[in-house]
Amino acid sequence: MRLTDEQRAVIESDNQVSIINAVAGSGKTTTLIEYAACRPRERILYLAYNRSAAAELKERLLARNLKHVAVSTMHGLAYRYTGSHSLKLEGDISEWRLLDQYVPAAERATEHATLYAWLLKDLLNFYLNSDIRALDDSLLRAHMTITAPSDQAGALIERHGEEMLAILRNILADMRAGRTPAIHDFYLKLFQFVPARLPYDLVMVDEAQDVSPVMLAIVRRQSHLRQIFVGDSFQQIYGFRFAIDSLGAIEGNRYWLTQTFRFGDKLARHLSAQINNAYEILDETISLQIRGTEQDTRFGKQVRKQQSHKTVIARSNLSLFESVIEHITRNARNLYFEGGHPGYGFLNSRVVGLYYLKEGQAAKINDPFIQRFPSFDEVKRFAQDAQSQALSLAWDLVQRHGSRLFEFDRSIKERLVAKQYAQAVFTTTHKAKGQEYEDVEMVQDDFTTREDLARLYNSGKSDLNPARLKEEINIYYVAATRAKNSIRLADF
Repeated sequence: MRLTDEQRAVIESDNQVSIINAVAGSGKTTTLIEYAACRPRERILYLAYNRSAAAELKERLLARNLKHVAVSTMHGLAYRYTGSHSLKLEGDISEWRLLDQYVPAAERATEHATLYAWLLKDLLNFYLNSDIRALDDSLLRAHMTITAPSDQAGALIERHGEEMLAILRNILADMRAGRTPAIHDFYLKLFQFVPARLPYDLVMVDEAQDVSPVMLAIVRRQSHLRQIFVGDSFQQIYGFRFAIDSLGAIEGNRYWLTQTFRFGDKLARHLSAQINNAYEILDETISLQIRGTEQDTRFGKQVRKQQSHKTVIARSNLSLFESVIEHITRNARNLYFEGGHPGYGFLNSRVVGLYYLKEGQAAKINDPFIQRFPSFDEVKRFAQDAQSQALSLAWDLVQRHGSRLFEFDRSIKERLVAKQYAQAVFTTTHKAKGQEYEDVEMVQDDFTTREDLARLYNSGKSDLNPARLKEEINIYYVAATRAKNSIRLADF
């Protein structure tokens, strides 16, 4: 591969801290591999975003015989250094278990008991992902500032904040002692308190625009290491998991990779103009600079809808589901879901529980959380108070499709094939991140438009969160930069 001048500037640098902002498809991983190849005597640690990215990188390094580069995820590193092999682990802590085991008995009998448990879970996840060490009022203030909770949730925290902090201490102590299962972010937080000196000369942090503050604190503490942070600030889309853009949060020598190798220059210029205009609406001075290739990547509504061999990208699970149903009614066969069909939760236990709640068949509800609600409408009110997008989407799915969900689920499963045999690939923007496809169709009326942004930004609402509006711009950008040959862009 012929390197650009921008890539060579990175490879030839030897700074204590380097910050590389790389646009979609600009070959950032290739750049870091070449950087490592030029330094065979250095011990290098490459921190990949997830296990699949780590596995792919290991294969590429093996092909180049770069044995001096170790690859890990941040969680994998924390697991080893904290000796967490003895912990009982689970993927997520359930609200119903918090309600049964930790919410005070006096609160369990109140109408806000479920919201209390939900807030405990949110505070726990916020603390584990933050760089805050102490469980005190500073945690509550930071949580309120960053999450901008609803009036009901905020009032509950104001009244019971100290009590909630005491409960969090108990939960963490129980996780450490094995009295209750720990979640994976627990041992990541433990790593923040371990005075380990990593035995490397250089650490590379990939996808640095979406790291949690605790991850950044762990890396920055290793001051004896040279540090390279690489990512794309315009692809920061995990704020709902309390991720931050470390590329803008730290000081160092800055580099830009503005040449994409994925799509043509006309599309690159079109997207630059749209994204920059959207940021101007929010009074942001950040500017996207992206140059494309000489290839002709067709885009816009002039691209004809294809019946097969395409990838459909949606903003939400609900819109993706409806797009799948639309394709099935047009006799689409051989379907694949990026990351696997089960991960989309079209008919998981929570959705099924909501259906039976709506139908007044409480005895059939297996989800302990949904069992707590007296009515279907009460779930909607709760989702609004808790600002739970996932629960709102599940509610909307049941409200819109009802018993047809079971028939649709069977139809989808009958058509599932391996990715290489699929006539149509379906994915949300978040699951499409890091992927590229030949031909893409963005689901219409599912992405936030610039008109929406202007209306929301100028609404004057006290609970307005500009960071969430910026993330909506980035979600559009991620979806719009996945295609190589053609893309039907959603309105923006």
